[in-house]
Amino acid sequence: MDAHILKKPHIPLSVDKHLLDLMERYDKHGRPISVNFRELVSWIPYGDRATHMIHPYPAKLLVHIPHYFLSNDLLSQEGSKVLDPFSGSGTVLLEAALSGRQAFGADANPLGRLISKAKTTPIDENKLLKALERLKRRVNDTPNNPPPDVVNINYWFHPRIINQLQCLLEAINKTRCTAIKYFFLTCFSSCVKKVSLADPRLSVPVRLHADKYPASHKFHKAAKSHLTNLEVVNVIDVFLKVFENNVKRNSELIRMLPSDPHVEIVSSDARNLVSNTLIDDQVTSKLKTNSIDLVITSPPYVGAQKYIRSSSLNLGWLGMCLSADLRKCEDKNIGREHYPKKEYETLLKTGIGRADSTLKRIYEINPLRAHIASKYLIEMRDSLQETHRVLKTGGHMILVAANNDVCGMKFKTQSYLKTIAEDLGFNTKLRLIDDIHSRGLMTKRNKTASIITREWVLLFQKG
Repeated sequence: MDAHILKKPHIPLSVDKHLLDLMERYDKHGRPISVNFRELVSWIPYGDRATHMIHPYPAKLLVHIPHYFLSNDLLSQEGSKVLDPFSGSGTVLLEAALSGRQAFGADANPLGRLISKAKTTPIDENKLLKALERLKRRVNDTPNNPPPDVVNINYWFHPRIINQLQCLLEAINKTRCTAIKYFFLTCFSSCVKKVSLADPRLSVPVRLHADKYPASHKFHKAAKSHLTNLEVVNVIDVFLKVFENNVKRNSELIRMLPSDPHVEIVSSDARNLVSNTLIDDQVTSKLKTNSIDLVITSPPYVGAQKYIRSSSLNLGWLGMCLSADLRKCEDKNIGREHYPKKEYETLLKTGIGRADSTLKRIYEINPLRAHIASKYLIEMRDSLQETHRVLKTGGHMILVAANNDVCGMKFKTQSYLKTIAEDLGFNTKLRLIDDIHSRGLMTKRNKTASIITREWVLLFQKG
Protein backbone atom coordinates (compact mmCIF):
# COMPACT_ATOMS: atom_id res chain seq x y z
CA MET A 1 0.00 0.00 0.00
CA ASP A 2 2.81 2.45 0.90
CA ALA A 3 4.18 2.30 -2.64
CA HIS A 4 0.95 3.86 -3.92
CA ILE A 5 0.77 6.74 -1.45
CA LEU A 6 0.04 10.03 -3.21
CA LYS A 7 2.61 12.80 -3.02
CA LYS A 8 2.33 15.46 -0.34
CA PRO A 9 -0.19 18.12 -1.42
CA HIS A 10 0.34 21.87 -1.60
CA ILE A 11 -1.13 23.72 1.37
CA PRO A 12 -3.80 26.33 0.62
CA LEU A 13 -4.59 29.13 3.06
CA SER A 14 -8.10 27.90 3.88
CA VAL A 15 -8.30 24.79 6.05
CA ASP A 16 -11.85 24.24 4.81
CA LYS A 17 -10.70 24.26 1.19
CA HIS A 18 -7.62 22.19 1.92
CA LEU A 19 -9.58 19.51 3.77
CA LEU A 20 -12.21 19.45 1.05
CA ASP A 21 -9.47 19.05 -1.59
CA LEU A 22 -7.99 16.12 0.35
CA MET A 23 -11.37 14.44 0.61
CA GLU A 24 -12.03 14.91 -3.11
CA ARG A 25 -8.61 13.47 -3.99
CA TYR A 26 -9.22 10.46 -1.78
CA ASP A 27 -12.69 9.95 -3.21
CA LYS A 28 -11.17 9.97 -6.70
CA HIS A 29 -8.11 7.77 -6.10
CA GLY A 30 -9.00 5.81 -2.93
CA ARG A 31 -5.38 5.86 -1.78
CA PRO A 32 -3.91 7.27 1.47
CA ILE A 33 -2.28 10.70 1.19
CA SER A 34 0.99 11.62 2.87
CA VAL A 35 0.89 14.84 4.91
CA ASN A 36 2.89 16.66 7.57
CA PHE A 37 0.58 18.13 10.18
CA ARG A 38 3.33 20.37 11.55
CA GLU A 39 3.44 22.02 8.13
CA LEU A 40 -0.32 21.98 7.63
CA VAL A 41 -0.74 23.84 10.92
CA SER A 42 2.45 25.88 10.72
CA TRP A 43 0.96 28.74 12.78
CA ILE A 44 1.15 26.57 15.91
CA PRO A 45 4.66 25.99 17.32
CA TYR A 46 5.73 22.47 18.17
CA GLY A 47 5.91 22.89 21.93
CA ASP A 48 4.08 24.75 24.66
CA ARG A 49 0.64 26.19 23.87
CA ALA A 50 -1.94 27.32 26.43
CA THR A 51 -1.93 24.58 29.13
CA HIS A 52 -0.93 21.61 27.00
CA MET A 53 2.36 21.23 28.91
CA ILE A 54 0.85 21.57 32.38
CA HIS A 55 1.90 17.98 33.18
CA PRO A 56 3.98 15.34 31.36
CA TYR A 57 2.07 12.39 29.95
CA PRO A 58 3.16 9.49 27.73
CA ALA A 59 2.22 9.27 24.04
CA LYS A 60 0.46 12.61 23.78
CA LEU A 61 -1.40 13.28 20.56
CA LEU A 62 0.29 15.87 18.37
CA VAL A 63 -1.62 19.11 19.00
CA HIS A 64 -1.58 20.00 15.30
CA ILE A 65 -3.86 17.06 14.39
CA PRO A 66 -6.97 17.99 16.42
CA HIS A 67 -6.35 21.68 15.73
CA TYR A 68 -6.44 21.06 11.99
CA PHE A 69 -9.75 19.19 12.13
CA LEU A 70 -11.27 21.81 14.43
CA SER A 71 -10.14 24.78 12.30
CA ASN A 72 -12.90 24.42 9.73
CA ASP A 73 -16.67 24.48 9.41
CA LEU A 74 -16.94 21.28 7.37
CA LEU A 75 -16.85 18.88 10.31
CA SER A 76 -18.16 21.07 13.13
CA GLN A 77 -18.93 24.64 14.06
CA GLU A 78 -18.63 26.80 17.16
CA GLY A 79 -20.87 25.35 19.85
CA SER A 80 -20.74 21.83 18.39
CA LYS A 81 -20.20 18.88 20.71
CA VAL A 82 -16.80 17.19 20.32
CA LEU A 83 -15.97 13.86 21.97
CA ASP A 84 -12.68 12.12 22.65
CA PRO A 85 -13.44 8.66 24.12
CA PHE A 86 -9.70 8.12 24.77
CA SER A 87 -8.96 11.61 26.04
CA GLY A 88 -5.71 10.86 27.93
CA SER A 89 -4.46 14.12 29.43
CA GLY A 90 -6.92 16.24 27.43
CA THR A 91 -5.19 17.34 24.23
CA VAL A 92 -8.37 17.12 22.12
CA LEU A 93 -10.51 18.52 24.94
CA LEU A 94 -8.36 21.63 25.25
CA GLU A 95 -8.19 22.22 21.50
CA ALA A 96 -11.96 21.78 21.24
CA ALA A 97 -12.51 24.32 24.01
CA LEU A 98 -10.09 26.76 22.39
CA SER A 99 -12.02 26.46 19.12
CA GLY A 100 -15.32 27.33 20.82
CA ARG A 101 -16.70 23.78 20.82
CA GLN A 102 -18.19 21.86 23.74
CA ALA A 103 -15.74 19.15 24.79
CA PHE A 104 -16.52 15.72 26.23
CA GLY A 105 -13.93 13.13 27.23
CA ALA A 106 -13.44 9.68 28.72
CA ASP A 107 -10.33 7.88 29.89
CA ALA A 108 -9.47 4.88 32.04
CA ASN A 109 -6.48 6.53 33.72
CA PRO A 110 -7.56 8.68 36.70
CA LEU A 111 -4.34 10.71 36.41
CA GLY A 112 -5.26 11.62 32.83
CA ARG A 113 -8.71 12.70 33.98
CA LEU A 114 -7.21 14.92 36.69
CA ILE A 115 -4.81 16.58 34.24
CA SER A 116 -7.65 17.13 31.76
CA LYS A 117 -9.72 18.90 34.41
CA ALA A 118 -6.83 21.14 35.46
CA LYS A 119 -5.77 21.78 31.88
CA THR A 120 -9.18 23.01 30.75
CA THR A 121 -10.28 24.98 33.84
CA PRO A 122 -9.34 28.69 33.73
CA ILE A 123 -8.63 30.19 37.18
CA ASP A 124 -8.05 33.84 38.02
CA GLU A 125 -4.33 34.37 38.59
CA ASN A 126 -4.85 36.49 41.74
CA LYS A 127 -6.93 33.70 43.28
CA LEU A 128 -4.17 31.20 42.54
CA LEU A 129 -1.48 33.43 44.07
CA LYS A 130 -3.52 34.06 47.22
CA ALA A 131 -4.26 30.34 47.53
CA LEU A 132 -0.54 29.64 47.19
CA GLU A 133 0.30 31.94 50.12
CA ARG A 134 -2.23 30.12 52.28
CA LEU A 135 -0.81 26.80 51.09
CA LYS A 136 2.74 27.77 52.06
CA ARG A 137 1.61 28.65 55.57
CA ARG A 138 -0.17 25.31 55.90
CA VAL A 139 2.89 23.39 54.75
CA ASN A 140 4.87 24.80 57.66
CA ASP A 141 2.15 23.84 60.13
CA THR A 142 1.28 20.42 58.72
CA PRO A 143 2.21 17.42 60.90
CA ASN A 144 4.01 14.53 59.27
CA ASN A 145 1.34 11.83 58.93
CA PRO A 146 2.17 8.50 57.26
CA PRO A 147 2.52 8.79 53.47
CA PRO A 148 -0.04 7.23 51.12
CA ASP A 149 0.29 3.72 49.71
CA VAL A 150 2.88 4.26 46.97
CA VAL A 151 4.34 1.18 45.31
CA ASN A 152 7.87 0.50 46.70
CA ILE A 153 7.98 4.01 48.10
CA ASN A 154 11.34 3.59 49.86
CA TYR A 155 12.90 2.26 46.67
CA TRP A 156 11.89 5.30 44.65
CA PHE A 157 12.26 8.14 47.17
CA HIS A 158 14.72 9.27 49.83
CA PRO A 159 13.14 9.40 53.33
CA ARG A 160 13.58 13.19 53.45
CA ILE A 161 11.76 13.55 50.14
CA ILE A 162 8.90 11.33 51.33
CA ASN A 163 8.46 13.54 54.38
CA GLN A 164 8.39 16.75 52.32
CA LEU A 165 5.99 15.32 49.73
CA GLN A 166 3.62 14.19 52.46
CA CYS A 167 3.62 17.60 54.19
CA LEU A 168 2.89 19.33 50.88
CA LEU A 169 0.14 16.86 49.96
CA GLU A 170 -1.66 17.29 53.27
CA ALA A 171 -1.57 21.06 52.85
CA ILE A 172 -2.97 20.80 49.31
CA ASN A 173 -5.79 18.51 50.38
CA LYS A 174 -7.02 21.21 52.77
CA THR A 175 -7.65 23.58 49.84
CA ARG A 176 -11.36 24.43 49.78
CA CYS A 177 -11.82 25.51 46.16
CA THR A 178 -12.09 22.37 44.02
CA ALA A 179 -10.64 23.94 40.86
CA ILE A 180 -7.62 25.35 42.72
CA LYS A 181 -7.16 22.05 44.55
CA TYR A 182 -7.02 20.19 41.22
CA PHE A 183 -4.54 22.76 39.93
CA PHE A 184 -2.34 22.24 43.01
CA LEU A 185 -2.60 18.44 42.76
CA THR A 186 -1.58 18.57 39.09
CA CYS A 187 1.47 20.68 39.99
CA PHE A 188 2.23 18.28 42.85
CA SER A 189 1.95 15.26 40.57
CA SER A 190 4.30 16.92 38.08
CA CYS A 191 6.89 17.13 40.86
CA VAL A 192 6.69 13.48 41.94
CA LYS A 193 8.97 12.02 39.29
CA LYS A 194 11.30 15.03 39.40
CA VAL A 195 12.19 14.27 43.03
CA SER A 196 12.22 10.48 42.67
CA LEU A 197 15.09 8.12 41.93
CA ALA A 198 13.49 7.17 38.61
CA ASP A 199 15.39 7.92 35.42
CA PRO A 200 13.83 11.21 34.18
CA ARG A 201 14.50 10.22 30.55
CA LEU A 202 12.14 7.22 30.61
CA SER A 203 8.35 7.27 30.66
CA VAL A 204 8.07 4.24 32.94
CA PRO A 205 9.82 4.26 36.34
CA VAL A 206 13.29 2.73 36.09
CA ARG A 207 15.71 3.27 38.99
CA LEU A 208 18.61 5.55 38.13
CA HIS A 209 21.96 4.40 39.48
CA ALA A 210 25.23 6.29 39.46
CA ASP A 211 26.84 3.69 37.23
CA LYS A 212 23.90 3.28 34.82
CA TYR A 213 25.62 5.39 32.16
CA PRO A 214 29.40 4.92 31.70
CA ALA A 215 31.69 7.96 31.87
CA SER A 216 31.87 8.11 28.08
CA HIS A 217 28.06 8.20 27.68
CA LYS A 218 26.42 11.54 26.86
CA PHE A 219 23.92 11.12 29.73
CA HIS A 220 26.55 10.27 32.38
CA LYS A 221 27.03 13.82 33.62
CA ALA A 222 23.31 14.61 33.69
CA ALA A 223 22.51 11.39 35.57
CA LYS A 224 25.20 12.03 38.15
CA SER A 225 24.04 15.62 38.59
CA HIS A 226 20.43 14.49 39.06
CA LEU A 227 21.33 11.98 41.75
CA THR A 228 23.52 14.52 43.56
CA ASN A 229 20.75 17.11 43.47
CA LEU A 230 18.29 14.68 45.05
CA GLU A 231 20.44 14.69 48.19
CA VAL A 232 19.75 18.38 48.78
CA VAL A 233 16.66 19.29 46.75
CA ASN A 234 13.72 20.92 48.50
CA VAL A 235 10.34 19.63 47.30
CA ILE A 236 8.64 22.97 47.97
CA ASP A 237 11.13 24.75 45.71
CA VAL A 238 10.41 22.26 42.92
CA PHE A 239 6.68 22.70 43.44
CA LEU A 240 6.92 26.50 43.37
CA LYS A 241 8.80 26.39 40.06
CA VAL A 242 6.20 24.08 38.51
CA PHE A 243 3.43 26.27 39.94
CA GLU A 244 5.00 29.43 38.49
CA ASN A 245 5.20 27.93 35.00
CA ASN A 246 1.67 26.55 35.18
CA VAL A 247 0.25 29.88 36.34
CA LYS A 248 1.69 31.43 33.18
CA ARG A 249 0.08 28.67 31.12
CA ASN A 250 -3.22 29.21 32.91
CA SER A 251 -3.06 32.93 32.10
CA GLU A 252 -2.44 32.05 28.46
CA LEU A 253 -5.44 29.71 28.59
CA ILE A 254 -7.65 32.54 29.90
CA ARG A 255 -6.42 34.82 27.12
CA MET A 256 -7.13 32.24 24.40
CA LEU A 257 -10.38 30.68 25.61
CA PRO A 258 -13.77 31.83 24.34
CA SER A 259 -16.17 32.86 27.08
CA ASP A 260 -17.92 30.17 29.10
CA PRO A 261 -16.14 27.03 27.81
CA HIS A 262 -17.82 23.66 28.38
CA VAL A 263 -15.51 20.72 29.13
CA GLU A 264 -16.80 17.55 30.74
CA ILE A 265 -15.28 14.19 31.62
CA VAL A 266 -18.22 11.86 31.09
CA SER A 267 -16.78 8.39 31.71
CA SER A 268 -13.79 6.26 32.60
CA ASP A 269 -14.59 3.69 29.90
CA ALA A 270 -14.81 4.33 26.16
CA ARG A 271 -16.98 1.22 25.85
CA ASN A 272 -19.61 2.60 28.18
CA LEU A 273 -20.14 6.35 27.98
CA VAL A 274 -22.52 6.46 30.92
CA SER A 275 -22.55 7.72 34.50
CA ASN A 276 -19.34 7.15 36.41
CA THR A 277 -17.78 8.21 39.69
CA LEU A 278 -14.77 10.24 38.61
CA ILE A 279 -12.00 12.18 40.34
CA ASP A 280 -14.37 14.64 42.01
CA ASP A 281 -16.86 11.95 43.12
CA GLN A 282 -19.59 13.59 41.09
CA VAL A 283 -21.93 11.48 38.98
CA THR A 284 -22.14 12.73 35.42
CA SER A 285 -25.03 12.25 33.02
CA LYS A 286 -25.12 9.68 30.24
CA LEU A 287 -24.20 10.77 26.75
CA LYS A 288 -27.35 10.57 24.70
CA THR A 289 -27.63 8.62 21.46
CA ASN A 290 -27.02 10.80 18.38
CA SER A 291 -25.83 13.73 20.51
CA ILE A 292 -22.20 14.26 19.42
CA ASP A 293 -21.26 16.26 16.31
CA LEU A 294 -17.60 15.25 15.95
CA VAL A 295 -15.27 12.62 17.43
CA ILE A 296 -11.49 13.08 17.45
CA THR A 297 -9.51 10.39 19.20
CA SER A 298 -6.22 8.53 19.35
CA PRO A 299 -6.86 5.11 20.93
CA PRO A 300 -4.05 3.34 22.76
CA TYR A 301 -1.76 1.19 20.66
CA VAL A 302 -1.48 -2.59 20.92
CA GLY A 303 0.78 -3.02 23.95
CA ALA A 304 2.87 -0.02 22.90
CA GLN A 305 2.53 2.09 26.03
CA LYS A 306 2.26 1.10 29.69
CA TYR A 307 0.03 3.95 30.79
CA ILE A 308 -0.66 2.77 34.34
CA ARG A 309 2.92 1.72 35.00
CA SER A 310 4.09 5.12 33.71
CA SER A 311 1.69 6.79 36.16
CA SER A 312 2.14 4.39 39.08
CA LEU A 313 4.10 6.74 41.37
CA ASN A 314 1.70 9.62 40.68
CA LEU A 315 -1.39 7.45 41.20
CA GLY A 316 -0.03 6.30 44.56
CA TRP A 317 0.81 9.74 45.87
CA LEU A 318 -2.53 11.14 44.72
CA GLY A 319 -4.39 8.30 46.43
CA MET A 320 -5.98 7.25 43.15
CA CYS A 321 -4.80 3.66 43.20
CA LEU A 322 -3.39 1.48 45.97
CA SER A 323 -0.18 -0.37 45.12
CA ALA A 324 -2.02 -3.70 45.37
CA ASP A 325 -4.66 -2.45 42.91
CA LEU A 326 -2.36 -1.27 40.11
CA ARG A 327 -3.05 -4.41 38.10
CA LYS A 328 -6.82 -3.89 38.51
CA CYS A 329 -6.40 -0.33 37.32
CA GLU A 330 -4.40 -1.56 34.33
CA ASP A 331 -7.10 -4.12 33.50
CA LYS A 332 -9.48 -1.25 32.71
CA ASN A 333 -7.25 -0.10 29.86
CA ILE A 334 -7.65 -1.25 26.26
CA GLY A 335 -4.32 -2.40 24.81
CA ARG A 336 -3.01 -3.73 28.14
CA GLU A 337 -0.27 -6.36 28.24
CA HIS A 338 -0.92 -8.52 31.29
CA TYR A 339 -3.27 -11.50 31.23
CA PRO A 340 -3.40 -14.73 33.27
CA LYS A 341 -2.20 -17.73 31.31
CA LYS A 342 -5.60 -19.44 31.38
CA GLU A 343 -7.04 -16.57 29.27
CA TYR A 344 -4.79 -17.26 26.29
CA GLU A 345 -4.89 -21.04 26.25
CA THR A 346 -7.02 -20.70 23.11
CA LEU A 347 -6.83 -18.04 20.42
CA LEU A 348 -9.63 -15.47 20.36
CA LYS A 349 -11.32 -14.74 17.03
CA THR A 350 -11.83 -11.08 16.14
CA GLY A 351 -14.12 -11.62 13.15
CA ILE A 352 -11.66 -9.77 10.89
CA GLY A 353 -10.39 -12.30 8.36
CA ARG A 354 -6.97 -10.74 7.68
CA ALA A 355 -6.37 -10.04 11.35
CA ASP A 356 -7.33 -13.56 12.44
CA SER A 357 -5.01 -15.04 9.83
CA THR A 358 -2.09 -13.00 11.15
CA LEU A 359 -3.04 -13.67 14.77
CA LYS A 360 -3.04 -17.41 14.13
CA ARG A 361 0.58 -17.24 12.97
CA ILE A 362 1.52 -15.02 15.92
CA TYR A 363 -0.16 -17.44 18.32
CA GLU A 364 2.11 -20.24 17.14
CA ILE A 365 5.11 -18.13 18.15
CA ASN A 366 3.80 -16.32 21.23
CA PRO A 367 0.26 -17.04 22.53
CA LEU A 368 0.33 -14.08 24.92
CA ARG A 369 1.18 -11.52 22.22
CA ALA A 370 -1.55 -12.95 20.01
CA HIS A 371 -4.05 -12.69 22.86
CA ILE A 372 -3.05 -9.08 23.59
CA ALA A 373 -3.61 -8.11 19.95
CA SER A 374 -6.88 -10.01 19.50
CA LYS A 375 -8.29 -8.73 22.81
CA TYR A 376 -7.36 -5.21 21.72
CA LEU A 377 -9.37 -5.47 18.49
CA ILE A 378 -12.36 -7.02 20.27
CA GLU A 379 -12.45 -4.25 22.87
CA MET A 380 -11.87 -1.56 20.24
CA ARG A 381 -14.93 -2.87 18.42
CA ASP A 382 -16.95 -2.35 21.61
CA SER A 383 -15.63 1.20 22.02
CA LEU A 384 -16.22 2.13 18.36
CA GLN A 385 -19.74 0.74 18.60
CA GLU A 386 -20.38 3.01 21.59
CA THR A 387 -18.87 5.94 19.70
CA HIS A 388 -21.17 5.16 16.77
CA ARG A 389 -24.15 5.22 19.15
CA VAL A 390 -23.49 8.72 20.50
CA LEU A 391 -22.40 10.28 17.18
CA LYS A 392 -25.07 12.04 15.14
CA THR A 393 -26.03 10.59 11.77
CA GLY A 394 -23.84 12.40 9.26
CA GLY A 395 -21.32 13.25 11.98
CA HIS A 396 -17.61 12.58 11.53
CA MET A 397 -14.95 10.66 13.44
CA ILE A 398 -11.19 11.22 13.17
CA LEU A 399 -9.26 8.17 14.32
CA VAL A 400 -5.48 8.30 14.79
CA ALA A 401 -3.85 4.86 14.68
CA ALA A 402 -0.59 3.18 13.77
CA ASN A 403 0.69 -0.16 12.52
CA ASN A 404 3.44 -2.06 14.27
CA ASP A 405 5.19 -5.42 14.27
CA VAL A 406 4.14 -8.24 16.59
CA CYS A 407 6.58 -11.13 16.81
CA GLY A 408 8.20 -9.93 13.60
CA MET A 409 4.91 -9.86 11.68
CA LYS A 410 3.17 -6.78 10.30
CA PHE A 411 0.09 -6.02 12.37
CA LYS A 412 -1.99 -3.53 10.36
CA THR A 413 -3.90 -1.97 13.23
CA GLN A 414 -5.23 0.97 11.23
CA SER A 415 -6.57 -1.37 8.54
CA TYR A 416 -8.28 -3.59 11.09
CA LEU A 417 -9.83 -0.59 12.87
CA LYS A 418 -11.03 0.69 9.50
CA THR A 419 -12.72 -2.65 8.85
CA ILE A 420 -14.39 -2.55 12.27
CA ALA A 421 -15.61 1.01 11.72
CA GLU A 422 -17.05 0.19 8.31
CA ASP A 423 -18.76 -2.92 9.71
CA LEU A 424 -20.44 -0.69 12.30
CA GLY A 425 -21.79 1.71 9.68
CA PHE A 426 -19.04 4.29 9.22
CA ASN A 427 -18.03 5.40 5.72
CA THR A 428 -14.34 6.07 5.09
CA LYS A 429 -13.92 9.59 3.69
CA LEU A 430 -10.15 10.12 3.96
CA ARG A 431 -6.92 8.37 4.95
CA LEU A 432 -3.80 10.38 5.76
CA ILE A 433 -0.31 9.32 6.84
CA ASP A 434 2.04 11.43 8.96
CA ASP A 435 5.53 10.50 10.12
CA ILE A 436 6.06 10.50 13.88
CA HIS A 437 9.00 12.57 15.11
CA SER A 438 8.33 12.23 18.82
CA ARG A 439 5.21 11.46 20.82
CA GLY A 440 6.86 10.03 23.90
CA LEU A 441 6.20 6.52 22.65
CA MET A 442 8.03 3.69 24.30
CA THR A 443 11.01 2.47 22.31
CA LYS A 444 11.52 -1.11 21.27
CA ARG A 445 11.57 -3.30 24.38
CA ASN A 446 12.06 -6.84 23.18
CA LYS A 447 11.76 -9.22 20.25
CA THR A 448 7.96 -9.14 20.35
CA ALA A 449 7.40 -5.40 19.92
CA SER A 450 8.61 -2.65 17.63
CA ILE A 451 9.00 1.10 17.36
CA ILE A 452 6.04 2.88 15.78
CA THR A 453 7.19 5.42 13.19
CA ARG A 454 4.08 6.42 11.23
CA GLU A 455 0.60 7.49 12.19
CA TRP A 456 -2.52 7.00 10.12
CA VAL A 457 -5.27 9.60 10.44
CA LEU A 458 -8.59 8.17 9.28
CA LEU A 459 -11.69 10.29 8.67
CA PHE A 460 -15.06 8.54 8.84
CA GLN A 461 -18.66 9.66 8.50
CA LYS A 462 -21.59 7.98 10.20
CA GLY A 463 -23.86 6.82 7.43
